[in-house]
Amino acid sequence: MNLIDLEAFVSVVDRGSIVAAAAHLHLTQSAVTRRIQNLEDVLGSPLLDRHTRPLQPTRAGQETYEFAKPVLSSVNDLKTGIMQGGEPSGDFRFGVSRSLGDLAIGSPIRRLRADLPKVRVQAFVQWSGVLFERLATRALDCAVVLLPEGSTPPSSLVSECIGAAPLTIVTAKSTRVSQPATFEELASNAWVLNPHGCGARQLLESAFLQRGLPFVCAVEAEGYELQLSLISEGVGLGLVMPQVLRSSVLRSHIKPVTVKGLSLMQNVWILHSRHIGRLDSAVRCVREAVKLHLRSH
Repeated sequence: MNLIDLEAFVSVVDRGSIVAAAAHLHLTQSAVTRRIQNLEDVLGSPLLDRHTRPLQPTRAGQETYEFAKPVLSSVNDLKTGIMQGGEPSGDFRFGVSRSLGDLAIGSPIRRLRADLPKVRVQAFVQWSGVLFERLATRALDCAVVLLPEGSTPPSSLVSECIGAAPLTIVTAKSTRVSQPATFEELASNAWVLNPHGCGARQLLESAFLQRGLPFVCAVEAEGYELQLSLISEGVGLGLVMPQVLRSSVLRSHIKPVTVKGLSLMQNVWILHSRHIGRLDSAVRCVREAVKLHLRSH
């Protein structure tokens, strides 16, 4: 058994295909296949289920991956410490929940580029559910997600709650609505919301359904500026974070609505794998940048 065979196997598991692993390692596909076969011969067991797409490890493969990942991380740390003076390098893949707003990912990117110039950044804005899935399949190293109060991330990930994110119901400034409004009053309105998969929408729907009140979504749309544009035209009510509304060019045409007996709050969590190694400094950059973004908005 040697490190280059382990490296090829871990790369295939992380990327879900031999093609992607070969591109990452700057090898031919046949070379990657040969290295994995070498490892399987040494261990006497198949390590990949070759009938799945993306490729998934077998039970033996998962155990091998769990052993190999920290070994390779330690070797990379050694190389970084001796050959590069301790400065982290390589790929760092992270995501930020779309619920924080598309611009929320800008601060972590700028912080990473300034503090860790040798790290190659891959950044994604997606719903929290998708980010959880990509962490589980090792397609991401780190993610910033939102969870309802009282919920916690899976114990398989290293997690830290770094803040709270209130949600605000909004409507067109010209719309007549009581302050505070009642659930019954709002139930007579339609909504402009994110598609299913958005945790904030799920919280709101549940609050109305628990009271036996109708909840009608007139328009499902991704992108808060598009939503706020429709809301400003009177299409329906909406749900955003206060910082999203404050940073919008449409803020003068929108007003927040308080609701008697309703408080919508989500917690912001930063998550990463247990084998992050020297990329822990990249995680710290993301953490501090997001915390600053939350405080400044």
